[in-house]
Amino acid sequence: MEKTSLLNMINDGVLQMVKIKFRSILSIIISSALIICITGCNNNQIFSGSKTCNDNQFLVDFDVLNSTVSSKMFLLQGEKIETTIDIKKGDLDIIVENENGKIAYQGNDVESCKFIIEIKEAGTHTFCITGAKKPKGSVYFNKS
Repeated sequence: MEKTSLLNMINDGVLQMVKIKFRSILSIIISSALIICITGCNNNQIFSGSKTCNDNQFLVDFDVLNSTVSSKMFLLQGEKIETTIDIKKGDLDIIVENENGKIAYQGNDVESCKFIIEIKEAGTHTFCITGAKKPKGSVYFNKS
């Protein structure tokens, strides 16, 4: 066998190995970029958190709330709702109203606080929490 034939075979083998490694590296780079885009580019998230509601409470903990979450609760006249608002960041609007549109509480750009809502008129009340600017925190309404 001639030296040039042997060198050509070695060069072809090395060239093929380089092509395979290049393709492998390129595949890894493209796969990684796709994974990052799919998992890390979700800036339009609407709600991330938990919501618990029943006849006695409406509890919302959230890392992101760029929407409105709501719950209904039947309340009698004179009942009191212990309200706890803890805002870490962002803006929140809250409204509590009955089925006739009578507002028991309304707050715009609320800050962290605790207070009691006294129900003036019996009926099914809707508790609405609306977030903007990716708020983070919690809002608790507990019937006392």
